[in-house]
Amino acid sequence: MSDDGQAVTIDCTVLVIGGGFGGAWAALKAAERIPGVVLVDKAYVSRSGASTMSGGVTTAPQPEDDLDQWVEELSVLGGYEADQDWTRALITDQMQRVADLDSWGVPIVKDAAGVIKRIKSRGMLAVRALQYAPRLAMEALRERADAAGARIMDKVEIVELLTSDGLYPTKGRVVGAIGFDVRTGTPYVIRAKRVILATGPLAIKGFHPVDNDTGDGFAMGYRVGGRFVDMEFATGGTFSFVWAGYRFSNYNIAVGHGARLINAAGERFMERYDPVRYERSELNRVVAAFLKEIMDGRGPVYLDLTHVDDDYWTALDRALAGRPSILKSGRIPDPRLHPLPIEPGWSFWNGGKGGLQLDLTCHTSVPGLMAAGGVARNAGVGRHGSAGTPTAWAMVSGARAGVAAAEDALTEDEPELPDGLVDDLLRRMLRPLRDGDLMSMDKLHGEVCDIMGSQMELMCQNEGRIREALVRTRALRDRLDGLRVADVHELVKFHEAKNTLDSFELIYSCMDDRKESRESFYREDYPYTDDGGWLCWHTATRVEDGISFDKQEIPFWRYRFRPPRLATYLSPIAAIMRGEYDPAVHSNVSPRR
Repeated sequence: MSDDGQAVTIDCTVLVIGGGFGGAWAALKAAERIPGVVLVDKAYVSRSGASTMSGGVTTAPQPEDDLDQWVEELSVLGGYEADQDWTRALITDQMQRVADLDSWGVPIVKDAAGVIKRIKSRGMLAVRALQYAPRLAMEALRERADAAGARIMDKVEIVELLTSDGLYPTKGRVVGAIGFDVRTGTPYVIRAKRVILATGPLAIKGFHPVDNDTGDGFAMGYRVGGRFVDMEFATGGTFSFVWAGYRFSNYNIAVGHGARLINAAGERFMERYDPVRYERSELNRVVAAFLKEIMDGRGPVYLDLTHVDDDYWTALDRALAGRPSILKSGRIPDPRLHPLPIEPGWSFWNGGKGGLQLDLTCHTSVPGLMAAGGVARNAGVGRHGSAGTPTAWAMVSGARAGVAAAEDALTEDEPELPDGLVDDLLRRMLRPLRDGDLMSMDKLHGEVCDIMGSQMELMCQNEGRIREALVRTRALRDRLDGLRVADVHELVKFHEAKNTLDSFELIYSCMDDRKESRESFYREDYPYTDDGGWLCWHTATRVEDGISFDKQEIPFWRYRFRPPRLATYLSPIAAIMRGEYDPAVHSNVSPRR
């Protein structure tokens, strides 16, 4: 690479950033309609990100289902915060996405008659999910996008969106992006009539197994002035095996086949918290109950697989696409006879609970910019992300974004860039290779992790913790201008850290603005859920002098399903932590019109 950072310039019709389910579906559907589609991923499409590593379930409506019942259940169990137009679009479109995967030969678990076998989706009563091999699904998508004519550029890190006026936030439109080859450092300038962000959910490098999803799309969308919804809900619970190095990613499949959580006394403790759904309750409530058991001296906690049906073990093999499972390795006590010790976790992992706000054609609030998958708020499910809905959202929103972007590009003018913008952005992008104090980027990401605090602190927020996190976030981000990296590989991590810190600023600012607790978001100083004040879509948009917040009214006047009343009650996690959880108040399992 030359010292002056000379860039390769590419002109395209549609630029898709991120190659998971959202991005790959977008590229496929756009390329089926127009030429000149480019799909860029900082790793390798079909081998990285949350889609390939997802747990092997996706929402699976079929033509014989009562879709009104599905819409009702997703709306009610989502706390009435879903956009019910999106809910119906999500489950209607997902039928075709499932049919596509099946027709491509993607392995899907079926019964002896060849009919897709469905399991109860976590937290749901009517909604069902199927079990499949996500890695093979991604391979099929890559193959078809390539065959349709999409240009796939692997190993290119996108750093910043290009705007028509050179302003951040922009008063014009998004007209492309800049980035660099993660192996050679070669800069790229990509001009496009439409840009689709599909960079996945936010995870934390060094903390979460999907650690290349570092908030890149959140940060880029935030910097250009995109409107975000409910970003304070970007944290949530998970758990894994106690044994170091082994991650447990098939909880959804396990409980769908009868697995139970038990404490040290052998008690099925979820009976105390959700006696209807038990382990299939909302994951955040399950993990909060898990932590409560430990805090009250009833730990450790185990996953008991002795109750699963025989189909579980076959389903596990299919979901892993032939890869070995620790459960069948012989290196741990036989899980058919011995419960497995597991440990709780609470981290940043939004999974569509918060993100860019989209209309039904996946346009954001910024002209020229669209989004799909985990970087966007999953408008179809509200607060409840049951097993399978994040992948369904990525598939459906990706396909819709691709179709709409192609239609837009047919009539959009060629993009124009203001003088000096590209040169300025290239200098800033490559500056850490040239000057500053040399620092290990692993150490930098460790400092980013430290901002979160302990798992309990991340789950139980208050004004002091939120404000301290904001101060530390801004201080660490200010230090970035004085840091130098050793090579191009470290440059990737530098920009990932910058994006995570920008995402932190957005998330913690939204936490600070919301003066209540609701589902996975728990403030100790505001422990009550306040429907009168906060049953809304809480939006945040970067403006010239900070962040502008708004409470968008949910249009219940035109929705079929609406809350019977606006209530104030102790939030579910607050109730769990206080030992006051009342299933009659918090389970919300009886849909009401």
